[in-house]
Amino acid sequence: MRKYFLLILILFSAGIWWAQNIKHSVFDIDIKTSAAIVGITVKQDSPYVQINNVKILVEVAKTEAEVQKGLSGRKSLDANRGMLFIFPQPDYYRFWMPNMHFPIDIIWINENRVVGISQNVPNEFDPKNPKFYTPPRPADQVLEVNVGFAQKKNIKVGDDVIFNDR
Repeated sequence: MRKYFLLILILFSAGIWWAQNIKHSVFDIDIKTSAAIVGITVKQDSPYVQINNVKILVEVAKTEAEVQKGLSGRKSLDANRGMLFIFPQPDYYRFWMPNMHFPIDIIWINENRVVGISQNVPNEFDPKNPKFYTPPRPADQVLEVNVGFAQKKNIKVGDDVIFNDR
């Protein structure tokens, strides 16, 4: 009887150790691929910005390299999508358009309020004479969206901005 108890205790302990130490990746499933196979939609928990009840899914430029690159090199930007730049303090941050393939609107934000909008920023870049875009007042966040987005969605200076999951 004692042998069986000891054997069960060893097996039980080994089972607990195995359950705690197994690599979770063995059981991970690519949810997007699986959802496509069975034909369901998976809710994306992307961060977003909301202005005038318009939700804009954003990619947040977090590293210095991401901030420097921005949307450069991309061929397009999906509707109701944008790139959000978050800076440590308000300032007159300068943006330029090297290697841009499409025009954009730039929405300048400070303290959760739109402080400026640069509309129809062209995707032209002259390395000998680069054009820089700056906010009319200091900004601590910058949102790049598709050209015409600000006008189409009636976004204007003074509008409140709501950030989620940043």
